[in-house]
Formats: sequence, C-alpha cells, structure tokens
Amino acid sequence: MTATRQAGLFQEYNNNYTLKPVNLRSVPQRSPFRYPGGKTWFVPNFREEMNHMRTKPEMLIEPFAGGGIISLTALFEKYVNRVIMIEIDEDVAAVWQSVVSGNGPWLADRILSFKLSRESLLSELSKPATDINERAFQTILKNRTYHVGVLAKGSGLIKYGENGKSIGSRWYPRTLADRVLNLEKISGRIDLRLDEGIRF
Repeated sequence: MTATRQAGLFQEYNNNYTLKPVNLRSVPQRSPFRYPGGKTWFVPNFREEMNHMRTKPEMLIEPFAGGGIISLTALFEKYVNRVIMIEIDEDVAAVWQSVVSGNGPWLADRILSFKLSRESLLSELSKPATDINERAFQTILKNRTYHVGVLAKGSGLIKYGENGKSIGSRWYPRTLADRVLNLEKISGRIDLRLDEGIRF
C-alpha cells in the first residue's frame, strides 16, 4: 500500500499531509465492545489529524459513540481534556453509564465471576435487568456472544466462532475486566448523552 496525499479534516488548523498505510496493530484495544465495521481503522488517521493541529482542542464530540474508540484514544493519548459521547442505543449507553458512574469495578467483577456456558448465558439474558449495571453486563454478554457482536433483535448466538469455540470465542473475562477497570482512569472526563448524534 503506497502513501497518498490527503487534505486535513480541519483546514483552519492544519495543512495537507501524507496519509500512511493504516496499521491496526498500533491501536490499543481499550473498548469492551467488539463491532464489525467499528472505528478502530480510523484511529491512525485521527491521530495524524490531531498531531497536525496547531492548538490542542479542549473537547471532542463523538456523535455515534458505539464502542467509543475515538473518544478513548483522545483521552488516553491526551489529545483532549474531555469528551462528549453520544449514543442512541440504550443498551450500549448502559455500559458507558455504568463506567462513568463509578461502577466499573462492579462490572469488572461481574464479568470475572460469570461462568460462561450456553445454559448460563441463556439464563442470564432471560432475566430482566434490575438496574443500569445489570443492563450493562447483559449488553457486554450479548456483544461478545452474539453473531458478529450485533445487538439488534433477531441476532442469534455465535454458532462456530473462532477456532470452533462457539460462544466462547470472543469471551475473554480477564481481558474485558482489565479494559473496564482501565476506563476508570478517564471516566471523570466523559460526558455521556443518550441522544441521536445527528441532532446534537
């Protein structure tokens, strides 16, 4: 893949620069979510844009948060001081709400203590969530065990998964718990909005 010239997104702040090939291995996996078609591929380009800005912005707005990788990159790598994450899906928003409310340790412990099997998964997901934290846990379960992580109604459990591991192929309790706990470091700088990003 050859480098190409690209106009910067923020013309008032930067000049054209050479767009380098994207190396996804350079992007730390900080989000507890896993989505097909997520924004991880954009992180190297986002960094390039931010590094070419003449002044450091105070805030970043991510209008369609989802897994939140752009917001997390901006905070952990100190590109901005705070972010506004906007998410319309109440299940996805529940995960972020649990984190920003200081309940990350509870969520991490819940992930670690859950013994995944088809029976335990179906039993857990059949229960009505009693609060935002239980809803957050159920959302992570669905994202990690449903086909390609799709949360929409009608989506089903992974049948074969990676290396034939079925529903366990993307369930890494220790890794997921560590990611959730790591978010505690920046949770106070996240302003979560349950809203439609295009209207913000």
